[in-house]
Amino acid sequence: MKRVAVFVLVGSALALASWSVSADVVPSVEAPLFGMWNRLNANVEHEVMHFWVEGSTWAGRYDKHPEPGLGFPNPPEGTSGDFRGADATNFVCEPTFPFYPCQNVVKVVEGTTQYKPPRGSPFEVLERHIVVREANGQEVMWQYWVRPGNLICPWYRSFDEALAAKPFRPNGDCIVPVQRSRSNPQPPQPAASAATVAAQHGGIPAGSPSKSSSAARSRDERFLALLATPEGHAQLLKEGKLQLRRHYPDLAKQLHLTAEQEDQVLSVEAEQTLKDEARRARCRLDPSCNVQSLPIDLESQQKAIKELLGAEKFDEYERYQQTLYQRLEVRELRSRLDVANVLSDEKAEALIAALYEEGERYAAEAKAMGRQSLWFSSGGLRAAYDGTRDPPLDAEVLSSAQEFARRVRDRAAEVLTAEQMRKFEEIQEEQLAQVSAVLRSQADWRASGR
Repeated sequence: MKRVAVFVLVGSALALASWSVSADVVPSVEAPLFGMWNRLNANVEHEVMHFWVEGSTWAGRYDKHPEPGLGFPNPPEGTSGDFRGADATNFVCEPTFPFYPCQNVVKVVEGTTQYKPPRGSPFEVLERHIVVREANGQEVMWQYWVRPGNLICPWYRSFDEALAAKPFRPNGDCIVPVQRSRSNPQPPQPAASAATVAAQHGGIPAGSPSKSSSAARSRDERFLALLATPEGHAQLLKEGKLQLRRHYPDLAKQLHLTAEQEDQVLSVEAEQTLKDEARRARCRLDPSCNVQSLPIDLESQQKAIKELLGAEKFDEYERYQQTLYQRLEVRELRSRLDVANVLSDEKAEALIAALYEEGERYAAEAKAMGRQSLWFSSGGLRAAYDGTRDPPLDAEVLSSAQEFARRVRDRAAEVLTAEQMRKFEEIQEEQLAQVSAVLRSQADWRASGR
């Protein structure tokens, strides 16, 4: 299956250099963001983010750890990042958040991360880090790229949990885009102050390895115990299927599946995820077993789906996954059209195919010319540069993004009416304005000498 980067701006997906911090740091209940978080991105890379407190300010470090035992790219691509922020005072619980209505949110910190790719210009992202604690005690940190980006992705306390989540799909496990509401449907969420956290921890990351090991073991034991009962298995399977439905909201329609067939596909996917998670949980409980030595067999993970759908329908399933970003773009276009200019399903599919084809062609041309690629707005815009300058010239990047937008518009014009094209061009101009703002922010940041 083809994999596509889930992060915006850099096609290689915000990879990081190794940074030595103990993974055994344990947050207190009063400081749920504090400590280490892990993520497996869609490029099959182990990302790490660590948070601590400096006075009244939250600080963080974005990094990437090598995983040669899992067959990941080694060494990892070397982007790094530094976060500075504070407790969010105006958190809005968006209806498209995967944890909506947000009753389990226990911490929200807002700030900016300066990302520094090994090649190319540094860039800044406004982020919110939202910690959600479920009733069973499991925590997930959702990293929300407010701008640029408008996407939200999950991070986990341990890399084992990240592996168990299995985001081996073209869109990873992120929600793209986040549809923002015009008003706050939920009251601001309570959050412990950074000053309180600093007083508790002295501004220095600290924790107890024994507590960390005990907590992890307890989570694994609870999960396996729940999975072992018919009721628990059914509950976990239902939760997994609900998550998958968020990733594939129109799966049945696009693949012409009955409701029963769609449910079977989601059940198989969710069941495979549970089996993988159980295998890793048992390994973690066995002192002689090394979780990182467990192989990841993507072909076997897809075998059951292929057997269920058949070869031809499975090809359609993979195609559906590969075009999820373009489907999100077309969904945005359709939401802006009035009843007199509705985009038919047939035309929507033709537009999706054209957008995907043009993106693939552009990437192939850039690679053939030895150029480096950039990827903006979660797959909406692309750019390329010659790779001999570090950082590349902003004018070159912007010009390339404008050229790609022109090519995409030409393809869209083959499908859309004049009014539909006007709305499509409106979206394109918004994306180009965002690119321009990002480049300007990068230039200001470089000029500051930081």
